[in-house]
Amino acid sequence: MGWHDLFTRNFGWKITSLLLAVLTWFTINTFQTRNNPDRFKDQTLTEQRVDNTTIIPLVNTPTSTNRINIIQTRDIQVLKLPDDPTQYILEPPQVTLTLASDADPAPDLTSPGVVKVVLDPADIPTEINATNKQVRVMVPEGTIIKGIRPENVKVTRVVEPPAPPVSENIEEYSENEPEANNN
Repeated sequence: MGWHDLFTRNFGWKITSLLLAVLTWFTINTFQTRNNPDRFKDQTLTEQRVDNTTIIPLVNTPTSTNRINIIQTRDIQVLKLPDDPTQYILEPPQVTLTLASDADPAPDLTSPGVVKVVLDPADIPTEINATNKQVRVMVPEGTIIKGIRPENVKVTRVVEPPAPPVSENIEEYSENEPEANNN
């Protein structure tokens, strides 16, 4: 058997095994590079503008040393006119806030007058006595509200029964009462 027969004998099987070997190598190489964290190391990240005209390189956001994160519980204040006698029951009466700030100088978010949690019952119809309302949080500029728990509270309007009418008969009864005790 000569060298020529060695290469040409079963030539179809030899080509098939060579193609399977290349396909196996390609598959293994793909899985290895997919799990490699350094595969994007040399690529630059870009973002596309909204108007689809220009690609701009991404700019790293500056790191801030003033970042503050605060989680605190605040009472809910009901907004109403000073002469409004209507009373409201809030369930729950407090909310838990998660606040953050990058402002320089950092605001004092723990001060009671800086952060306000309010509820405005003005748009609740008079025929409805209980409903759920969303609370609003007022914070200083540069403050980020990360979370409010719960966002909605149950508001119940306290309806007082009308006072009985005052009549003159009560005065007559009170004047006659001591006489009845003297007899």
